[in-house]
Amino acid sequence: MIQIGKKPSLKGRLLLTLLLPLCAILLALGASGAWLVHRVVEAASDRVLSGSLQAVSETLAMEGGYLTLDLPPSALGMLENADRDNVYYNVSYRGKLITGYPELSVISHAMPLEEIEFRDSTFRGIPIRVASEARLVPQLNSPVIVQVAETTKNRTALANRMLTALGMGELLLLITIAILVFQAVDWGLKPLSDLRTEVEARSHQPDINFAPLPLSLVPQEALPFVSAFNSLLGHVETAVETLRRFTSDASHQLRAPLTVVRTHVELLQRHSDASPEMRGAVSDIYQAVRSLQHLIIQLISLAKAERPSDDATGQFDLVECTAATASTYASRALAENMDLSFETAFETLPVAGNPIFAGEMIANLLDNAIRYGRTGGHIVVRIAPDQGVLEVEDDGPGVPVKDRERVFERFFRLPQNQDREGSGLGLSIVQALGRRMAAVIDLQTPAGGQGLKVVIRFRPALA
Repeated sequence: MIQIGKKPSLKGRLLLTLLLPLCAILLALGASGAWLVHRVVEAASDRVLSGSLQAVSETLAMEGGYLTLDLPPSALGMLENADRDNVYYNVSYRGKLITGYPELSVISHAMPLEEIEFRDSTFRGIPIRVASEARLVPQLNSPVIVQVAETTKNRTALANRMLTALGMGELLLLITIAILVFQAVDWGLKPLSDLRTEVEARSHQPDINFAPLPLSLVPQEALPFVSAFNSLLGHVETAVETLRRFTSDASHQLRAPLTVVRTHVELLQRHSDASPEMRGAVSDIYQAVRSLQHLIIQLISLAKAERPSDDATGQFDLVECTAATASTYASRALAENMDLSFETAFETLPVAGNPIFAGEMIANLLDNAIRYGRTGGHIVVRIAPDQGVLEVEDDGPGVPVKDRERVFERFFRLPQNQDREGSGLGLSIVQALGRRMAAVIDLQTPAGGQGLKVVIRFRPALA
């Protein structure tokens, strides 16, 4: 079994195409920003550590044959901060500790004079940053090594704050760019959206509109597609018009011969002295001709309903039209032992539409009610108190709820009606004519719970 997934979205593809590279760029900027933050924090902190080291080194001196160190409070005080970083130092000469913290490893290798060397180390398991300098002191043959160290808590916290600010800034930038890109894509696809609106508007029109789509607002990239679609519309219009003309012409051409055949068959039925078998055959021919004649009349009505024209405009008196149509079916209902009544509270009721189309709609509904209703049943044609609402109600077998959409399909017939005369076009004609006049058709169950009530809502007449 072939499974059809979600349809691809042009808008989604454009957004993905634009946002993925932007995300990659933001990730690269974030990585480079994080590296820069680390370098800046390290450089700034090392500069302060270097100043403290030099302040200590400048106090080295020889007095009375002894190396002295006057450690000023400001030398290590500049490293104090709110994060409580600890500060350590030591002074060594020729690999031997003179003063300070012995936990700081003594540097025994040769160092360039008066050049500060930085390294990372640990003090009692805690990460520290160490600055070292080799100083020449008068009266000494070898340089004195001075080391100053601080824990890295402050610089780590500062780096984290800067990285957090960088991440928040990039997130805000990404959201802003996503919103702008989304709006830009919407703006870029607006011509296609306008084109879709044009096509959707045509689907709600009473007549099928085969006019070419306007090319003035079509973007250059979509121009070949729309031009090809317009060409297809032209071919479809030609095919549909040919089919309509053929259906209409063929139906009209068949009406006269069928009328002649029906007349002669009726004469045969009246004056035939043939055997019972022959009379049965003549009766079958008569029924077939009558069914075919009814089908041709409905095909002509359907072709008329689907032919583009302005005949559906205007207004008419719904009371007069309904009464005239119902009166023509009174004798047929009586012949079928059915009661046909007309109810209205209006003397006149102007509505929008065409009286011929409305009459054909009512005629098809009454034909269905008589054809498929029960013997001895009741048919009510009612103009409801609501403005422009016509109801045709019967107490026959009705239409199951599950089939109420399908009965508007051409040639669809309910299973229980297969043995009765009919073509399955009645409600299709009603729907087509109603669409021409923008009338709404609804199938309901009568209040008694049996039968079918067809409700037609016409548009009110313009004042």
